[in-house]
Amino acid sequence: MENRLPRKLAAILYADVAGYSRLTGEDEDATHRTLGEYLEFVSSTIESHGGQVMHYAGDAVLAKFEAAVDAVSSAIEIQQTIGKRNEPLPDARKLQFRIGINLGDVIEDRGDIYGEGVNVAARLEALAEAGSICVSDAIRTAIGSKLPVDFVFLGEQRVKNIEEPVRAYQVLKQGAKPSPAPVISLEPVGKPSLAVKPFENLSSDSEQDYFADGLTADIVAALVKIHGLFLVMDYSASMVEFKQATVQDLASHFGVRYILKGGVRKQGNRVRVNAELIEAATGEHLWADRFDRELQDLFAIQDEITEEIVATLDIKLLRGEGARVIRQALTNPVALERLYHGLESFYKYDLAEAQRLFEEAIDIEPGSPIGYALAALAYWWGAPAASGANRSKLVSRARELAHKALELRDTSGYPQLVLAQLHLQEREYEKALHEANEAIMDRPSCPGAYATKASVLNYLGRPLEAIELARYAIRLQPVHPSHYLSVLAAAFHSCGRYQDAVDAANTAISINRDYIDPYLMLAASNVELGRHEEAQAAVEHVLRIAPELTLERFLHSQPYQDDRYLEGLAGQLQQAGLA
Repeated sequence: MENRLPRKLAAILYADVAGYSRLTGEDEDATHRTLGEYLEFVSSTIESHGGQVMHYAGDAVLAKFEAAVDAVSSAIEIQQTIGKRNEPLPDARKLQFRIGINLGDVIEDRGDIYGEGVNVAARLEALAEAGSICVSDAIRTAIGSKLPVDFVFLGEQRVKNIEEPVRAYQVLKQGAKPSPAPVISLEPVGKPSLAVKPFENLSSDSEQDYFADGLTADIVAALVKIHGLFLVMDYSASMVEFKQATVQDLASHFGVRYILKGGVRKQGNRVRVNAELIEAATGEHLWADRFDRELQDLFAIQDEITEEIVATLDIKLLRGEGARVIRQALTNPVALERLYHGLESFYKYDLAEAQRLFEEAIDIEPGSPIGYALAALAYWWGAPAASGANRSKLVSRARELAHKALELRDTSGYPQLVLAQLHLQEREYEKALHEANEAIMDRPSCPGAYATKASVLNYLGRPLEAIELARYAIRLQPVHPSHYLSVLAAAFHSCGRYQDAVDAANTAISINRDYIDPYLMLAASNVELGRHEEAQAAVEHVLRIAPELTLERFLHSQPYQDDRYLEGLAGQLQQAGLA
């Protein structure tokens, strides 16, 4: 390729000041003087570690290094020293940097660097919280054990003009977090972390509870798409048991810094919503507002709440994105009622009723994709419990609805979740992985998307990656379905970590004793550990739940790409008594 510009591999560091506009607004002269001092220190630290500052852009610095270890060492020194300088200052006057580091190809031209590697570093910087360092998987791999640091997985992130999601990690000192365990602990994350407390029904009519829960779910559906926000609990309606909990209890339980809470009162075609964003540690109200609108303006209220959270927590959006969440909303109040009642049924696992209500929402407003997207999800979830022709009918309808939602430019990410599973079952591995990636790109805080991709990767023979993603799904949804742990158990089994597989399977069983998948992983793993009685007991329990299950039928349902692994699993289950 004669016209291709020459490139070289470099470690790229991008640093920017968090909340600089706010600081200058409060005291422009003092902020600018402090910035000048800090930028001089940042520049000298970069150079002392063998780096080169390529350019400054206001409060931002771009630098390159020949070695990843030098870039990370430089960033650590910068954050530690600036952190000490900030200690005597009040929080409102602390000038803190966010740093992103990537290892990738760059184009050098006229004393500057350009290209995909630089774009990724800038995106990682936007994901970091003030005072922290966010790096790519390439940097993590290059560092290995060369520095006394640990890496906390921050999820997979969309980067403009890059097809595959980028894995991001926060850099921590060794010992700053607990050792990994089969069920991930609630360690801190390097970006703003938020849980949504279910909005309260402020009317005297308890029949309106569904509306408050539906509004909560819709706000979460908007927030789950925000890159740079760590949103715990994608499906907030399942937090019903926490409705009476205090803000501090919720923050402690879910390991987050911020809580969004509020209330809703619906009367006829009008709705009143109040919302407040609270910092749990101090109880400080960072933002609060009340909205009194017509019912058809409900989605505008949700977007305004989302915008306020993004602005208050200083979350940088992708370049080219506006703060407003792009959606094709239901505008018909009757369709909205059906959708919210459908969500209520879905969360109660009354899938037939959810399917009926979502179909009614589609009939009332056929031009909106959200009804199709949620209906596809409800049909897919109902398929495993069905049998024979009915199961095929449910799967077919799920596929049809998912494709229709995408035709209507759905932005929820639900159709991709459904299609990823469908392609996986049909052994269309590349398509399955593509749809799983798309779901994560659209819904970067969705635990279901990470669990789905973890399952796909495990069937593809990439269990170590699957373990990381399954743990992240569990961290995103601490009150999680047993399916997430079952995926984790399967990934542990795939890479020969049999005791970890047993631990994860037992935890999955404690959540749902009628779900057979973790019992089978428990049986296979116990065979490898020489615990044949425990293995046989697990298979006996499976056959009590599903007496029609045979080894052949189970193996047919498992779309592993590697036949040799499947043969080994078959031998283990045979020894445990599955015939």
